[in-house]
Amino acid sequence: MVDENLHTKFLKLMSSKVTDSDLELVNLGKSLGLDLVSFADLRASQEDNFVDQVRYKALERMQIDKDNVLDNTDSFYAGSIDFMVSEEPEGKKFFLLETNGGSHRGLSIITEKQQTLLYNGYLEAILQAVRNNMNTNEKVFVLIGVPINDGLIHEKVIMLEYLRKTLKSHSYTVKIFNTDNYDRNFRAEIVFLIADYKQLSHSLSFLNNWIKFKGDKVHVLIGDGIARRFKDKKFSKLIVEDFRKIKSIIVNPIFRITDDKSFTYLASYFSKVLLKKYNLRYLLFTKAFSEKELIEKLEYLIEKYQKPFIIKPSGGSGGAGVMPISKNEDSASIKKIIDKSKKEFFAKFMKDRNPYPYTIQEMANFNIIKWKDEGHTYDIRLYLAQREGLVIPIGGLARIARGEYHGTLNKQEFVVNLSGYNGQIEVERGLGFSKRNSEILDLSLDDFVNMSCIGCTLFTNIVKNYNKIINFSDWSKIID
Repeated sequence: MVDENLHTKFLKLMSSKVTDSDLELVNLGKSLGLDLVSFADLRASQEDNFVDQVRYKALERMQIDKDNVLDNTDSFYAGSIDFMVSEEPEGKKFFLLETNGGSHRGLSIITEKQQTLLYNGYLEAILQAVRNNMNTNEKVFVLIGVPINDGLIHEKVIMLEYLRKTLKSHSYTVKIFNTDNYDRNFRAEIVFLIADYKQLSHSLSFLNNWIKFKGDKVHVLIGDGIARRFKDKKFSKLIVEDFRKIKSIIVNPIFRITDDKSFTYLASYFSKVLLKKYNLRYLLFTKAFSEKELIEKLEYLIEKYQKPFIIKPSGGSGGAGVMPISKNEDSASIKKIIDKSKKEFFAKFMKDRNPYPYTIQEMANFNIIKWKDEGHTYDIRLYLAQREGLVIPIGGLARIARGEYHGTLNKQEFVVNLSGYNGQIEVERGLGFSKRNSEILDLSLDDFVNMSCIGCTLFTNIVKNYNKIINFSDWSKIID
């Protein structure tokens, strides 16, 4: 874990240097105890030509029915989606694990070309704010949030450096601050301020439908982790009822859906006709709002379907609290597993978040690959961004489970997050997208195209069906 003093030092160094020259990320990483050499190794396993083919073919397929066309361009700017792969008699099928909003991480392992495409999604939000602000003399204020002691803080540096250079190339004046040196009177057309969530928790307010930092209007909020933690009641109400009344641009305002795995699955259910052609595999799922309901539903599901299930807390990350429930569990053992899940969840998030409602999802038959001479499960993470009203695929990586798969439902056999254990980022378990790695994963180019189409289509339809999804309440159902 990164030391808090070094984290603060790093933010100060970044804000004073990034506007003058490029940062030597590897050397800075060493000062923070970050091994950015291993990140470079993973990035080297990416193959732009392979990913370009996937992107071209996916965009071509989606163009037929306009599956990735956004009706409103103010709801999605950048995100990611995770899949696992299942081998069915008719071929490969893909089932959703989760979607992630504008706070996703891991971007330093994709190529510079892919980073540029992704950061252009954030750029769309900033330029939208510039257009909205044309008739005023106000600066455009962009607020960027980072987790406390973020082990991937260097990724925000890469993003900021790209945004700074691009905006300056378009003749905008740009300045970057942190909370210690912020000067509200500094004259620049676009001002960035970067701070961790704890620092921001004491400085944000909501007035006249603007998010404000120490009284200054925030025009763009990058990192939906800020919005998630913002406790203002009116703001929270507008996010659900009509987020377009919020004048600050949030990347992304749909975070209530991407935070909640059951809402993600519901979005795919509402779009099942569109997604069927891309080989999405549907799984049983439901939601539980209390421990009593969670136990009762698990008992019912196990008895009725004789299948294993997965429980997933609300708004988690890194696999925290995700637990398997085998088809042989009784009430007492289910209670112990839930207690273990909550303990793990709170160890990561303290009391800042509530693990309820829990999502319950059927565990699918997932593919096993040979890795280091052992059988392992894996997932695929795809990064997506907006480009002029289209959701486009950017690239991604495969993440391989830490433990060899024995079918025992041990968590290390199927939780694949590279940062899911002890706060360490195990980059060596990642594989970039390339022809060679696709053979290791037993996936064809067309399989990557299908997953890309699912991701783009799903995010497009989360935006289109936002009110329908967010207001769904009939969770007494088991949705099949």
